[in-house]
Amino acid sequence: MEKLDTLGSRLRYARNAKGLTQDQVAAEFEIKRNNISTWESGDTRPDLEKLPALAQIYGTTEAWLLHGQGEAPPKIARPKSAGGRQRAEAERPSYPVVPLVPGRELLGTGKMPLYAGAMGGDGHVIITFDAIDYVKRPAELENVKGGYGLLIVGESMIPAFWPGDMALVNPHLPPARQRNVILYHTPPHGGDVEAIVKQLNGWNEREWQLQQYNPPREYAEFRHEWPICHRVVGKYDAR
Repeated sequence: MEKLDTLGSRLRYARNAKGLTQDQVAAEFEIKRNNISTWESGDTRPDLEKLPALAQIYGTTEAWLLHGQGEAPPKIARPKSAGGRQRAEAERPSYPVVPLVPGRELLGTGKMPLYAGAMGGDGHVIITFDAIDYVKRPAELENVKGGYGLLIVGESMIPAFWPGDMALVNPHLPPARQRNVILYHTPPHGGDVEAIVKQLNGWNEREWQLQQYNPPREYAEFRHEWPICHRVVGKYDAR
């Protein structure tokens, strides 16, 4: 059992438990990887204002990171792969980290619409584009025309998104691999709009290659049935 008697050792354990690299965590804070390394070695300590975001990324609590109080975050099981891919697969994160935007940073000068959905069949979300509220824009969407928030329903994307989280959406960015997206299917004869929130692993002329986290599943959808792809650029954690 790894000894977890310092802040640095707990930070290292929590990062590894989530399957994240130091580079990935550093990218979330827009700092150098060396900063993460010195936090974990105990040479320096992260600013206290960073601890809520670290706890969120690692799926634990500030009390556990600071003092070891409570349960250590569980290690995410990674499937074994054959041949030379085994090490690479073991080092991949279980899911891409969605940049967390603290509520205090929803401070843009303008406002953006917030939409809500209801669960449909087969994991689909039914969205009516009548805003339920208008919220202040975060920096990621401050100058993005058409940027919006979407309240997440369902549990298929836990732990990246929990029900009630607000996904921040930039409808103008092109598709990107290993990013969370919202795909829209427009019914041919009008009516409510169906959507799915998934991780985009790749695509070709015919299909989107998708992944969900809970339960783990990789599958494809036809692009002609889901022609619109909006990229998620962050989230607001409502919990």
